[in-house]
Amino acid sequence: MVVSIEGFRRWGRFALFIVLAAAIGGGIFYYLHEPDSVKAERVLQRASALQEEVRRTGVTEGLASEYEQASRLLTEARNDFQRRDYSPCIARGEDALKRFELLAGLLTREFTGSAQIVSLQGRVEVQRANQTGWETAKEKQHLNNGDFIKTSVDGSADLLFSDGTVYRVGSDSLLEVHRGARGGKQGSGGEVKVRVGQVNVYTVTSPSLVVTDAASAEVDSDSRAGVEVLEDSSTTVAAYAGRAQVTSAKGEKVELGTQQAVGAAADGTLGQRRAVPDVPILEEPRANAMVNMDAADRVELRWREVAGSTGYHLQVARSRLFNAPLEVDSAGRKPTTATLRLLRTGTYYWRVAALGVERVRSEWSPPRPFKAFSGPRVQELADTTPARLVVQRPTQMGHFFLVQGVTEPGAVVTVNGEAVAVTGDGSFKKAVMFNREGWNTIVVRATDPAGNTSEYRESVLVEAD
Repeated sequence: MVVSIEGFRRWGRFALFIVLAAAIGGGIFYYLHEPDSVKAERVLQRASALQEEVRRTGVTEGLASEYEQASRLLTEARNDFQRRDYSPCIARGEDALKRFELLAGLLTREFTGSAQIVSLQGRVEVQRANQTGWETAKEKQHLNNGDFIKTSVDGSADLLFSDGTVYRVGSDSLLEVHRGARGGKQGSGGEVKVRVGQVNVYTVTSPSLVVTDAASAEVDSDSRAGVEVLEDSSTTVAAYAGRAQVTSAKGEKVELGTQQAVGAAADGTLGQRRAVPDVPILEEPRANAMVNMDAADRVELRWREVAGSTGYHLQVARSRLFNAPLEVDSAGRKPTTATLRLLRTGTYYWRVAALGVERVRSEWSPPRPFKAFSGPRVQELADTTPARLVVQRPTQMGHFFLVQGVTEPGAVVTVNGEAVAVTGDGSFKKAVMFNREGWNTIVVRATDPAGNTSEYRESVLVEAD
């Protein structure tokens, strides 16, 4: 029998393919069924290598506590391994590995001292320094010195700096990142210039600076403040918690304490220090109330009066993020009630802010939903099954936590009372920050259209630096 060279080669390639497939399959089988002792050793080696990489890079002050927590977890995992207690060793080792991976990403040269977009909603665009074009912003995108970020009427974004400071950029806003990246252990804090719009600042271990054409506001550590800039550059700065120092373009200075505010005219003249009103407490309708449009096409909204306020700003929307267009956007209202005519079925969200003098205003109340319906509702009203809610373990970065999970489509989700955007498939994520050191609680609540609620609680530790 004569076998051709080409036929021999084909059989050879086939045999080689079988051998390689068997080897790969065997490797996968071993990986999936490897002994716990081997897996534990592999996890410890990876975590130890990454720990050394982070140490060599240099840990900024704002992330030192997270590095220490990850290192303690790794030490405990090593102790578990020495005791041959492999299951907890793997769990602690993987937790430490995940934390070191996050730290390594935060401490890269491109990130240290600049900002990273950690969440965004609606249309948000970025313009790089010395560039003329705009690009669509993306989550986890880095912003460096001289970069601009712009939000549309339905847009918002959360920016995280390497010291843990969070900037929450409101709709219709334009701001510039001012602080350039610098390496080493002394990472720079947040610094932006707001051209127009609103930004809320949440500081942790370092102060943060917000600059406008009319004034600059240095927000102290462990503080929360809001800065609003109008088209004519006039600026309002409000300290909701902690302290802030405002310096006008003319050099005038004002110190703000908790729930105090000041305005700066376009020419840099500072006004008087004012009190920030308390946040209104919503009363009726109750959260997730069902409104039968067949019985009445109107619903009364009611909230508690705020002492010292000059009026109220009421917003009603079909989106929990209050993106445009709004159903109601009424500022300067005097009464603490409003009658809303319902034109369509579906879920409505409403919130109220108390107004003070000279553009001073409180923070928004936590949004409250209700649902309008018509026709038979027997099946939904009889639904008593709790809403589906699956939450991943929060990821910690110093005083800052990332919460992610999934619920059933159409459900309303809040994290510590603040509304969260839920995508069409039910997934959601939210950035949460705690100023208080020690143990804090993250509460995630999901409510389905029938009013059934599921709740997830997680205690998290914020340690002193």
